Amino acid sequence: MAAPLLGSCGKQFGKSLVRSWCLASHRGGRPIVSEAAAGGMATNRALFPPLQTFTEEENMMRETVKKFSQERIAPLVSKMDENGSMDEAVISGLFEQGLMGIEIDEQYGGTGSTFFSSVLVIEELAKVDPAVSVLCDIQNTLINTLFGQLGTEEQKQKYLPRLATDTVRLGPHRCRFSGHCVASV
Repeated sequence: MAAPLLGSCGKQFGKSLVRSWCLASHRGGRPIVSEAAAGGMATNRALFPPLQTFTEEENMMRETVKKFSQERIAPLVSKMDENGSMDEAVISGLFEQGLMGIEIDEQYGGTGSTFFSSVLVIEELAKVDPAVSVLCDIQNTLINTLFGQLGTEEQKQKYLPRLATDTVRLGPHRCRFSGHCVASV
């Protein structure tokens, strides 16, 4: 299925940027799309669904982060750029929304979600402020992952609840949320 999809998408990509699905040659019993439905393309084509669709949970997470970003981060971006520091309200908001412990198991205070959910969150944050998305990215995909996968049970019990609720950890530096130590991020 991938070969016809890539072949057709590559040829038609420039003509159909607004289409969410690409048309591919008709294969084994798939319905043929009419020329009118295909936007004037040849009639001997079939419509394949996208390779990735989001689950209900992933869509809900994307929409929640999008709303949070637009309402609570966007108004502060210029001020944070001018000051060269992260606003305390943004960092506390990330913790309140559970965005600093996305893949941390629920037993340790995280949301117990997936790596893909982390990627969706980071993408939505980056649309509004890349610096905030980098902070969230490092916390979730590097620091939390290291403790979650390589830490002993004792280390997990000690550090993961704090990383999910109020502690930003950047490399060798650990900061209880106060805003001051995060200013250099």
